[in-house]
Amino acid sequence: CAAAGVIVTTGGDSAPAPPAPAAPSEGVLDARSILLAGAETAERAPAEAGRYWYVRSQTRATHEYESDLPGVGLQRPSDGRPGRVREPKKLPYTFVTTGGEESWTARSPRDRTRTVTGIGVKTSFPTPRDKAEWRRAGSPELLSEEDRAPSVNNYDIPIQYQIGNEKLSMDELRRLPVDARRLERELRRRHAADAREAGGRENVDPYPYFVWTTAQDLLAGPITPGTKAALYRVLAGQPGVRADGAVTDDHGRRGTAVSMAGPGGRIRLVIDPRTAELLAYQSFVGEDGDAGLSVTYLRTGWVGSLGERP
Repeated sequence: CAAAGVIVTTGGDSAPAPPAPAAPSEGVLDARSILLAGAETAERAPAEAGRYWYVRSQTRATHEYESDLPGVGLQRPSDGRPGRVREPKKLPYTFVTTGGEESWTARSPRDRTRTVTGIGVKTSFPTPRDKAEWRRAGSPELLSEEDRAPSVNNYDIPIQYQIGNEKLSMDELRRLPVDARRLERELRRRHAADAREAGGRENVDPYPYFVWTTAQDLLAGPITPGTKAALYRVLAGQPGVRADGAVTDDHGRRGTAVSMAGPGGRIRLVIDPRTAELLAYQSFVGEDGDAGLSVTYLRTGWVGSLGERP
């Protein structure tokens, strides 16, 4: 199931209101309090803007399948029937890749945007047993040479963001509503449009999960303090939100975690309670255990030129 989100790319009627959620549990009340406090903190932040929106992030991903190895993809069956692929083959070991990225996204379509990927890429094994199994399998390469090398990418075309399947410019992103009810109407409109395009609501994520997965990129992006506050209030109103308590991100920073379960697994947002900034996004395949994917936001903010850091 594809996750909805805001994706940097190069290149109707509102949905009916959902039924009222059941009375929340104590854990849900805790989560609502965390998100509503985040809204109050966010709206006190000064409204700033600059020439470039800067993000420094680190991604940590857990790999368990043969298709995760370089040069190996999901193979189609030999009968050649389209649209069908074999189930991915599980490896006898698990490995982890970690790497950083920097981006300078231009506010003006006339300015160049830049990303630097592959910063400090490395591999590791969760346990000594995984490393031993990898050696028994012949110590295959876990990353290609291209994956290991930093890459500087410049884009001289306007950058667009994406919420669901609809694209918007940075200025349009910054004009998103600052009122929670208006923002929710806009997100429901986009979710309904995705459902129509997909042939029905059964073919897309449920609306609460759509909002939750979208929030990751919005909260780490160049939205205004008012929109951030509104988004926290929208998140606080969703059924199924859970407080996970105090946690640390992959860089040891302490934050407060809230999460939601859905078709793609449990998604956790780690928030700095002092600033309402998003510290990390974590995706879990199951209810427990380590995150299969973790994106840690080390630094975000406005800068005046390429190469500058806040």
